Amino acid sequence: MTTNFTLGDTRLVLAPDLATADLAAGNVVIDSTRRRPLWFDGRFLAARDLANEQNYFLERLADLGRAAGFGVIHGLTVETPTDQGNPSDGETIIIRSGQGVTPAGELVMLPDDLTIRLSDLAEEQKLDLQFGLSTAPTAPARTRTGLYVIALRTVEYTANPITSYPTSIQGNRGTTDGDIIEATAISLVPYPDPVTSIQASQRRAALAQQIFLNGSPQQISDDLLPLAMVSIQRGVIDWIDMYLVRRDTGPQYSGLRFGLTDPATQQASLLQYDSMLQEVMASRQQSGLPAGFSATDYFRMLPAAGRFPIAAISTSDFSQVFFPQQLDVRLSVIPEDELPALLQDSMSLPPIDLTLSADSYANLAVFALIPVPRTGFASLKANLPTVQLQTTLPQVLAFRQPVDLLRLYNGTAALTAPPAAVNNQWQQAIGSQTLGFFIRRRSSPVFVDFTTASPGT
Repeated sequence: MTTNFTLGDTRLVLAPDLATADLAAGNVVIDSTRRRPLWFDGRFLAARDLANEQNYFLERLADLGRAAGFGVIHGLTVETPTDQGNPSDGETIIIRSGQGVTPAGELVMLPDDLTIRLSDLAEEQKLDLQFGLSTAPTAPARTRTGLYVIALRTVEYTANPITSYPTSIQGNRGTTDGDIIEATAISLVPYPDPVTSIQASQRRAALAQQIFLNGSPQQISDDLLPLAMVSIQRGVIDWIDMYLVRRDTGPQYSGLRFGLTDPATQQASLLQYDSMLQEVMASRQQSGLPAGFSATDYFRMLPAAGRFPIAAISTSDFSQVFFPQQLDVRLSVIPEDELPALLQDSMSLPPIDLTLSADSYANLAVFALIPVPRTGFASLKANLPTVQLQTTLPQVLAFRQPVDLLRLYNGTAALTAPPAAVNNQWQQAIGSQTLGFFIRRRSSPVFVDFTTASPGT
């Protein structure tokens, strides 16, 4: 038995006795899933050999899928018929065509748009114990209530019977399925509600806080590719939110991140907030409510960058109600073509937690930006210097020191700073825009100068 080794196409091929010696010495580690048949002339071919070869390549493809990262490659958006202007029965969804990769590395694909009723979907029963749910029979589909994740999983089944010839002289011919067909199944996975103490109107915001700010989403089986979270009330869809659980795959940042979240989660946080913001604004418009509102009325966190309603800023006295009142908010204009770079840069910063105490915002600052065309930006910048937005009356009283409140009572101090003069150019810069952009500002580093220390210290 030789102890030489040879070079294969891309791998080092060891002689059997050398491999045995390396195994005994612990220099070689065997992966039980990476074993394939060795073909040679004269070998008896059995069905299990071909099955082993199929399983080998399936496992290798799954390894490559996991290496690239899971997520939606394209498409696979979840909508209701009302999103397309059609009437809805309250339980019908439309999943657009597309493909993605599950965390287990399996490819899932829908070649065409799929319309399905949630009552036709069976819940993922085997995940009940993982989520700590009751093992009792689940309620009928039309009376479901709670949070669920709409997900895709790979399935396979056998079909297309063909003749099975006997393997012995006395055997008889029969029929056996001749093909293994791979498919994609839609699953409805119960999602434990971690915020039962939160009122229903704030539940979606609390979920976003838990997932994106606290970084503690509930784990879902690696066999599933999450597409959207849905809230169901007695069989009827309450709301659908894709980006609470959906992640889009693509090139990932390869440098050091120092504990910051991955780009897919950053993007999902921004898109989830933006879709919820648009729903809130549309709902307020239909209800006849003012377009300006406080973020804490609907959200429990803000991404490090995003859009905000311009109506929350008054250009008559330069006050704002959207952001926490202790926050340093500066109003400015920005060329439209520079917005993508600014938003991308700010997304590496942590989100803004809206549930903190007032004093926690004293050292935080954001820019409220009005995008304008590049042409004429220079003149606008000269005539519209950056403005520090003022607080509104209810919050001003809450944040004043006791001595300031005493001065107000005695009439020796002004209630608020004199309002800035109305600037028509600000209104012209805003024009008909309803949404501006905000970005969280980076904190400046503080450097300690030890050369100025007093003697004897």
